[in-house]
Amino acid sequence: WTWRYSVKKFIHTLKEYCDSRKLNEWNTYVWICFFCNDQFDWLSGGSNDGVEAFGAAVQEIGHVICVVDDYVAKDALYFSRIWTVFEVFTA
Repeated sequence: WTWRYSVKKFIHTLKEYCDSRKLNEWNTYVWICFFCNDQFDWLSGGSNDGVEAFGAAVQEIGHVICVVDDYVAKDALYFSRIWTVFEVFTA
């Protein structure tokens, strides 16, 4: 996920994920990092180490769903952002 994506695309991707794994979308829960991580606090030298906190959360959850804007990796905004690459690396 990047901020440039529409919420509609994001929700569609999650529904496709549930459908492809025969999961009930109403009983499937996702942790969305941009709702849970205060990256502004991390960048301003706040109380939490974002890399450590995020890494621990992803490792505890055990799964990552990458919402990618383009099927051609070289054209995908997702892979041009260091944070999203870190997310995949951590997972």
